[in-house]
Amino acid sequence: MMRTFLSSLVLCSVALASAPALAAGVDPANATPVQREQAQTHFLKGKASFDKNDMPGALEEFRASLEIVASPNARLYVARTLREMGRLVEAYAEFGRTAAEAKEHEREDGRYGKAAEAALAERSAIAPQIGFVQLNIKNSTDATNVTVAGSPLVRAGWADPVPVKPGEVEVEVVTPGVLPIRKSLKISAGQKTPLEIDAGVGGTGDASNPGTPQPIKEAPHTDSHAGKGWMLPVAIVGGGVGVVGLVMFAAAGAASQSTYDDLKKKCGTSPCPSSLSGEVSSGKTQQAVANTGLVIGLLGLAVGATFFTLWLLPSKQAPSQPSAALVIGPGSLGVAGTF
Repeated sequence: MMRTFLSSLVLCSVALASAPALAAGVDPANATPVQREQAQTHFLKGKASFDKNDMPGALEEFRASLEIVASPNARLYVARTLREMGRLVEAYAEFGRTAAEAKEHEREDGRYGKAAEAALAERSAIAPQIGFVQLNIKNSTDATNVTVAGSPLVRAGWADPVPVKPGEVEVEVVTPGVLPIRKSLKISAGQKTPLEIDAGVGGTGDASNPGTPQPIKEAPHTDSHAGKGWMLPVAIVGGGVGVVGLVMFAAAGAASQSTYDDLKKKCGTSPCPSSLSGEVSSGKTQQAVANTGLVIGLLGLAVGATFFTLWLLPSKQAPSQPSAALVIGPGSLGVAGTF
């Protein structure tokens, strides 16, 4: 019966890991005279600060004493200091741990029995000011992690009432392979709120809306260019044709302008003689080639830009089998097809 009682106290005291972890001091029965003196010095300094209402200073000294010798008396004052600082959840846990440790050492030193009684009484006085979450975790695995109010729980404390600060409290259960389960509870002071969670099912991962179980699915890979591979070559060809056309326009236009300037010098404002008919005909041909090059250049660039833009756009659905053909007509160049 006593072993069960002590186990319950220990589990309650370590259920939450929110309080800073303390390095374990030596057992009081095994402490050397030097260690006892050092621990006592820190304890007396802490007690002086406590009496002066300097709680941060007292907490530092009591913890320093506890790190040298793990005395239940030092832990009792750690709990009392936390209580005076308004850190009631941490104080509740420390009072529970004090009672458990004091009961264990009572056989060695009967004075620790009073520390255990004081810790239990003062813990009971705090209980109406805080709330509790009573968890029931089903279908958990060895890798399941449970967090209450941002603090991880040790697995051994899942079944014990978890002390929490009244108000909105978030409970999170994470099991590898399923979506996290997050539930938000409104906890009232002095009340125990039950919560049952199936860790093997999973949830939406949304703290405000636990929702219905959702299996984890790998997002399918989508190719934004699916069914449009032929468009890029057409765009490249169209762009190439456009560049060639513009080069043709520039070269033939320059030649035509040179021929025109030469004939203007030779003929002036009068009609050119028949002896220059060959040069006149050459100038007309150069101008026609320049005009054709301009048309081809503009159409080629337009075709290239259009199909490159279509290739970049994401595919919404699988397109039908496309067909395309280059169409050349009198004074025109284009692409016709179905898409």
